[in-house]
Amino acid sequence: MSIPMNISKDANEHSAGVPEKPVTVLTDDEIWALAEHQRFARLGTADEGVVHITPLNIAVADRKFYFQTAPGSKLTQLILNDKATLQFDNITGGEAYSVNVFGTARLLTDTADIERASTLGIRPWLNTVKLEFVEITPDELVGRRFVLGTNG
Repeated sequence: MSIPMNISKDANEHSAGVPEKPVTVLTDDEIWALAEHQRFARLGTADEGVVHITPLNIAVADRKFYFQTAPGSKLTQLILNDKATLQFDNITGGEAYSVNVFGTARLLTDTADIERASTLGIRPWLNTVKLEFVEITPDELVGRRFVLGTNG
């Protein structure tokens, strides 16, 4: 797949006096550096041709993503179709980034895996009982950094 002309493979690909490209493709290492600080993402699942987007709190460890959930439609969807995507983004000053993680979800059932996941500091927003842990192993990472500007 070719990269459009306005997208750079290298975030540092600019020189003095030359405007920075408005969109930069992030490397996997750059994406993981951003992911390490993420605590919130959106989960995308599919159920009978309908896409569902769910906000959730996450943790990252060993290049995998983790979240805690209660039994319900989100967990059922992941058990029936383990392919999922996570999306996270941020805007700071004149710059933004957006990342999509395409991967495979797995309900943690092994006691050692659950105990380890419980130490990752996942903090749900709601004070509800969430006993299940899910791990998402990425198959593909896609990220872009944007230099924000004004039209005018």
